[in-house]
Amino acid sequence: MQIMPTTGEELAKELEVGDMSNPRDNIRGGVHYLRRLYDLFPGAEEADRFKLALAAYNAGIGRVYDAQEIAAYLHQNPLAWGSIKDALPLLSRRHSVLHRSVWSQSRPRSGWFGDSGQTVKYVENVMNNYEEYRLLLN
Repeated sequence: MQIMPTTGEELAKELEVGDMSNPRDNIRGGVHYLRRLYDLFPGAEEADRFKLALAAYNAGIGRVYDAQEIAAYLHQNPLAWGSIKDALPLLSRRHSVLHRSVWSQSRPRSGWFGDSGQTVKYVENVMNNYEEYRLLLN
C-alpha cells in the first residue's frame, strides 16, 4: 500500500508494528487507514462512502472536506461521490472567485488543488479493478 511517511509512522505506533515497509504490516496499516477514512463518512450511501474514502486516501482528507464545502455551497449533496467528483476541480486556483464566497481566507482550507483529475482517475481505477476482481471471484 502506498502510505505517506507521516501517516505510516502514526499507523505503526497505533498498530504497534515496528516497520511499515514489512509487506504484512504495510497492508495491515493501509487497510486500517482506509477503514478509518471510510468511517469519516457515515451518512453516505455505501458506494459513495467507499469512493469518498478512496479519494481521501489519494488526495488527503482535507481535500475531500474542502470539496464537500464547495458541494454544499452549490446545493449539491456533500456525501455523494458525484458531487465531490464535480467539486474537486473547483479547488484549483483559477476558481478563486468561488473560494471567496466559501471561505473567509479566500482559498480552500487545504490550499489550492490542481491535480483533481488524478484523484478522480484513481477512484475510478480502484473501483474498476474491484469490480473485475469481484466478478472473477463469483
